[in-house]
Amino acid sequence: MSCRDPQDADRFWITASGSACGDLSPADLVAVRFDDMRYEGHIRPSSETNTHRRVLELPGANACIHCHSIASTLLSFETPQKPIFLLPPDSSGPDLREYLFQPVDVWGAGLVRSVTVGVYQNAVGSSEMEQRISGYLRQAPLTIVKGHGPFARGESLMECLHYLCVLENSAVVAIALRRRGIDTLELQHAIRSRGALAVFSWTPRRLGRPDRPLESGVEAANRPEFTWWLSYNFDLALGAFGTGSMSRKLSADEMIFCPMSAAPQGIEAPLQRIPLRPQGPEAADVRLHRLIYSRTPYTACMVAASPLATAEAMAALAAGHGMEALPGKLERFESPADNLPFVAPIDAEGAYYKVRLPVAGIHALAADAGEDLIPGLLQTGKGCCLIAGCGVIAAGEESLGQAAYRVSLAERIARFRQEVDLNYRLCEGPAVPSFE
Repeated sequence: MSCRDPQDADRFWITASGSACGDLSPADLVAVRFDDMRYEGHIRPSSETNTHRRVLELPGANACIHCHSIASTLLSFETPQKPIFLLPPDSSGPDLREYLFQPVDVWGAGLVRSVTVGVYQNAVGSSEMEQRISGYLRQAPLTIVKGHGPFARGESLMECLHYLCVLENSAVVAIALRRRGIDTLELQHAIRSRGALAVFSWTPRRLGRPDRPLESGVEAANRPEFTWWLSYNFDLALGAFGTGSMSRKLSADEMIFCPMSAAPQGIEAPLQRIPLRPQGPEAADVRLHRLIYSRTPYTACMVAASPLATAEAMAALAAGHGMEALPGKLERFESPADNLPFVAPIDAEGAYYKVRLPVAGIHALAADAGEDLIPGLLQTGKGCCLIAGCGVIAAGEESLGQAAYRVSLAERIARFRQEVDLNYRLCEGPAVPSFE
């Protein structure tokens, strides 16, 4: 990790060589001069300091993080002869040294778009990396080093973490979807050719972009509950940092809204008081929560970018309506339950609660989808439904904890279905339908 020194424009700070990012102390941070790479103290900076310096010299780049996230790195383990997750660049020569990963979920496609995957002769601290990585990050917030992991640049370390988490969530979605037999490359081509907005009809909110001022005076009794569930969802990978949303209904006239549903411990919940009666144009996520409170008895709600549930919803939609349903819009239905697929649990815990999760396409979040679709799906799914390409919408009768339980239950249901299907494909085990 590295960042510019806010008090000295001629130097930056970076983690020491061999330091563990999960156990840093002030002694693990090294100050380095931009002009000649001199560093202060006897601790050597990271072997990739030159690459970080090049990135931090880019306009608007105040921080840079390189990590070894598993799913994002796993995407790069393929060859040109057998593409699985990566597309060739828009223009390439005979010596293919880069690929593109196009996320197939709304969060990745909307927030990080396509990510360049570079092939390097020496993928750790080389001069080639210095030049190429800074070039990629000049154009986009992320790039992946094949077999090594992603780099992110941003205005802050928090923004870098946000991009890395969104990428990792999208990588998990793509891998799970491909293992369920869906041709992800076909989806990727459709999104690249048509554009994310045309495909998904819904644009996710960007980190730190509230539609109204954040409020520090929201009751102290409410803030700890939101902060707790933000870190719960983040720690259990039920959502990428800075994605999703959650809220509590305060009265018939007002709710407390948080424009994310997952964040690391220590991130204060960004809370807003919002009237339940619209007073002019409103953000898409705010509208969703308002509709749920105006048309259901629930008093708490979460929208979570749960990756396995997202992939399972897409697989169910493709099984019920064909591949064309994924990158396009389904026809409208008279009733939320009519003709929509369900994801049924095959594990005892999910079956005990007799829950079947209804699945809708991403069009269900569009402004013209009607005001009863999502509330109807929640009623049908006993407080939980899946949105293909987006994640889980879950509600609670009394608390955010009830909504969080339903999010984790949906992810668990998806995990069992996908693992059983993987055993069926690889080990000739029984197929998923035999347990439904």
